Amino acid sequence: MSSLFYVQVAPDPTDSYALCNYFTDYECTQQVWSPLQVPLDAGLVRFVLVPYLASANPDPDKSNTLLLVGAIADRVDTPVIDPTLIPAAVNTVTVALSTSQVVMKGMVLVFSSQGAETKLYASSDPQVENGET
Repeated sequence: MSSLFYVQVAPDPTDSYALCNYFTDYECTQQVWSPLQVPLDAGLVRFVLVPYLASANPDPDKSNTLLLVGAIADRVDTPVIDPTLIPAAVNTVTVALSTSQVVMKGMVLVFSSQGAETKLYASSDPQVENGET
């Protein structure tokens, strides 16, 4: 079990939000689905944006067009939403997790377009749980 996940992303067909796929390896051959599991003692989860391979993405206009700018993480077992944006650095974002209790957090990764007009794209809400599977 790892606390590091690689993300491939492209704008959805309506250009409204980010379509994300999550993997445990940089080559993006080992896909994982929500809830993403990390060890309780990890203390963090890290998401790294990786480029689509040409063979995996037939539309070259959708390749490498978004940048990871941050994440919003909130515990799913509380009614209060914490809207704090955790900024990314070099297409990588790290979110702290408890090491003393099992928690599940909803993660919204935030991406930005490149170029003159900047547009923000939110991911779907993958959940991350820091506990044994």
